[in-house]
Amino acid sequence: MVLDPHSHENGGYNYTDVAHLLDLLGVGGSTVLGGHIGDPSLPQFQHWDRFRDPVPGQHYPDALWRGDILIGAGTPNHVNDPLVSGLWRPRDRDHFFEDDPAANIVAVGAWHGDAAGVAELVNLYTNKTVDPSCLLTASWNIKPGDIQAPGGVDTIVQETLIPLVAMRDAGQVVLTDFTTLVSRWKAAGAEACLYQP
Repeated sequence: MVLDPHSHENGGYNYTDVAHLLDLLGVGGSTVLGGHIGDPSLPQFQHWDRFRDPVPGQHYPDALWRGDILIGAGTPNHVNDPLVSGLWRPRDRDHFFEDDPAANIVAVGAWHGDAAGVAELVNLYTNKTVDPSCLLTASWNIKPGDIQAPGGVDTIVQETLIPLVAMRDAGQVVLTDFTTLVSRWKAAGAEACLYQP
């Protein structure tokens, strides 16, 4: 098992520190930057672009790590996250949704965080709103509180897993992780495509 580092960098541990701790536990190796605050106008902006080069740890300064995959380009508490699907390489912090083929960080659009959102993306292909060559993406987190809530596991199975598996079995979607997704995208030519309604 490999775990993606996830840090809000407000407790003395930056992404590199978290990646280093995961390495020590034997579950490291991921280069996914998860849960970052992506809007440069916000005081909580986490300067994702510094990871174009290896970054030393804050708590473990001898550790170096560079993120290659950017997910969850959100806002604090996810109150105004961008609605986007697809893969691209952000040009810079001020031109986040412009693809730069020379950039070394790939962003993955999260879209809506539920199975209904995935069905919406499937319909975009069916209705020919989006070209089939455009690789659309959706992702979301299942939080520990969701799992531990009364009936939480059954709710996740019924509302998330069963609908996604049905779409997968119908050949409409591929269920994967971020690292495999980006690896397959690069192998297929790394053609950037963003869908923003």
